[in-house]
Amino acid sequence: MINKGRNPASLTILLTAGFLFFSVNSFAAGGKASPPPVEQIPRHENTNVILISLQCLRPDHLGVYGYKRDTSPNIDKLAKSSVLFENAISQANLTPIAQMSVFTSQYPRINGMVSFEVAKETVTARTLPQVLKYYGYTTAATVSSPEFFMRFDNGSGEVINPGDVFSRSFDYFGRTARGPEGASLRTAPVDAFNWIKNNSDKKFFLWIASGLLHMPYSASVPPPYNTKYDDPGYRPFWQQFSGAPETADSAPSYDTFSRVFHDDYYQDFKPVYRLNKADRQFVTDRYDAGVFYTDLFIGNLMKLLDSLKLTEKTLIVLQSMHGDDLGENGLYFHYDVTDTVIKNALFFRFPHGENGGKRIKQQITGLDVMPTVLDYLQIPPPNEAQGNSVIPLIKGKKGATGTPLVFIDRLPWWEYTLSRWYLDMQSANGRDFTALEKLKLTEYRQTLKENFTELGYPPGDIAVRTDDWKLIIRKNPQLLNKVSWWGFITGTPQSTSEFELYDLKNDPIERFNVADKHPEIVNRLKKPLLEWDASMERAKVQPAPLDRRMIIPYP
Repeated sequence: MINKGRNPASLTILLTAGFLFFSVNSFAAGGKASPPPVEQIPRHENTNVILISLQCLRPDHLGVYGYKRDTSPNIDKLAKSSVLFENAISQANLTPIAQMSVFTSQYPRINGMVSFEVAKETVTARTLPQVLKYYGYTTAATVSSPEFFMRFDNGSGEVINPGDVFSRSFDYFGRTARGPEGASLRTAPVDAFNWIKNNSDKKFFLWIASGLLHMPYSASVPPPYNTKYDDPGYRPFWQQFSGAPETADSAPSYDTFSRVFHDDYYQDFKPVYRLNKADRQFVTDRYDAGVFYTDLFIGNLMKLLDSLKLTEKTLIVLQSMHGDDLGENGLYFHYDVTDTVIKNALFFRFPHGENGGKRIKQQITGLDVMPTVLDYLQIPPPNEAQGNSVIPLIKGKKGATGTPLVFIDRLPWWEYTLSRWYLDMQSANGRDFTALEKLKLTEYRQTLKENFTELGYPPGDIAVRTDDWKLIIRKNPQLLNKVSWWGFITGTPQSTSEFELYDLKNDPIERFNVADKHPEIVNRLKKPLLEWDASMERAKVQPAPLDRRMIIPYP
C-alpha cells in the first residue's frame, strides 16, 4: 500500500530503484526479464452449467450413436462439438435412484436414495447444485419427470407435491402440471427457456429433467409429430382386448405392456395374443417420435443459448437417466439391469467446443459426472464422492483408464410397489382387471404383504459390468420367484437363477445366460462384486421412518 504522506518525487525514486534492481537481477539470470505472474481466474467464476437429464433415452436411438433413422439432428449437431462417451453406465435401473447417484457421486445405498419413498432426512449427501451454490451459482431446475416432485399418499389416496428430496439447494424448482383435461405431466420442460431469458445475466446452474420419453410413449407429443413414424395401416393390438374405440389414444402404455411377457399378451392368466413384428415396430415408432420431439426441444434450447451469447460460456452436459427395453427378449420398460436400460447417452459440450468430436470408448459411470463438472470448473469435489473426474481421460493422460468394473444395484422396487400402492392406485383409476384376475388379486396381494416388511425392501440384485461381460447375482431368487408379477399375470411360477452371466460382445441384448459355460468368468467377477456389495452394506444409510406413505405414481 502506498503511503499517502510520501511526495511524488520520492515515489519516482523508489519506483526507479525497484526497476533497476529487477533489471539487474533479470540480466544476471540470463538477460531476459520475466513478466510478473498473472493471477488465473478459476473457471467457476465465469462458466454456467446446464445439465440436461433425459429419462428413458437409449443412446442407440440417436444418430450420433449409429441409429439409421433420423431422430436426432439437433442432438447430433450438439454432440459434434462435444466429448461423447460410448459406454456410460447407470448405477441403477430406476429414475430417482440413478439420478441421485449422478447428483451426489455416490452409490444408492450410500446416499440413501434406494426407493421413491425415502424421507428427506435420509438423503443428506452433498449434491452438485449444493456445491455450486456455495461457489456463488444461482441454481434452478425445470422438471417434467414426476419421479422428482410428485408423491402419492397411500393412506389417504391424496396426491401431494412435497419439495423435499430433489428440490433442496435449488433457488427455483419448476415442475410441469397437468393440463385442463388431465394431460400427462411428462411434457417437454419448456419453462427452462423463460428461466434462461430472465437470468441470462447471472452465473447459473440449470438442471433440465425431461420425462417426455417415458411410457406411455408419445402420449404428450403433439400432432403431427406423435404419428411421424407410424405405419398408417396399423391398429394397436390392445384395442381389441380393452374394448377401446379405434379413435382412442394409441400410445403404448404401462398398463398394456405390464401384461406382455416374452411377447405374449396375457388375460385371465393365459396368453391371448402374441406380438408380431408390426406390433413391436409400432412401439419403436412411438418411442422414436418422442426422441424426435425431444430433439426439437434441444434444438430450440441451443438456438436460445446462441441468441443470448451464452453457448460459449456454458458447460452443457447431456445424459440419459437410464434407457428402456423396447421388446428385447419380449420385455418392455425398465424392470431390470439389461444393457438397453443401464447404458446411457452422455456427452460434455465444453465452452468453445474444447475437445469437440472426441469419442471415449472406455467405460465410465454416472458417478463420474459430478467430479468431472467440478474438475472443469476448478472446484474440489466432496471428499465423500465415489466417482472420478474423466478430464484426464478426455486429455489422454497416461494411466487414465475409465472404470474397468462398474457396479450396479437393482432394487426390486417393482415387486415391492405391487404390495404397497400400485394395485390400489390402478383400481382407483379404474384399471380393468377381469373377474378372474380380481379374484386372484386378493390372494396375490396377501402374499406380497406377508413377504415385505412395512418400511423395508427385499434383498436386491447386484451386477458388475466390464467391457465384455456382465454378471448379475440375484441375492434372493426364491423371494423374487414368490412375488413375481410375471408369475401372477401369466399364472405360471417363475424360476430365477442366482447367477446370470452375459457375453456382451457376442450377445449384446443378453439373450443367453452363459454362467454354466464360463464358471471361470463367474468366479473372476463374483469376488469383486461380493466385496463391493459387502462394503455397501457396511456403509449404507439407514432410512428414516416415514409418517406418510409417500410413493411416486406413474401417470
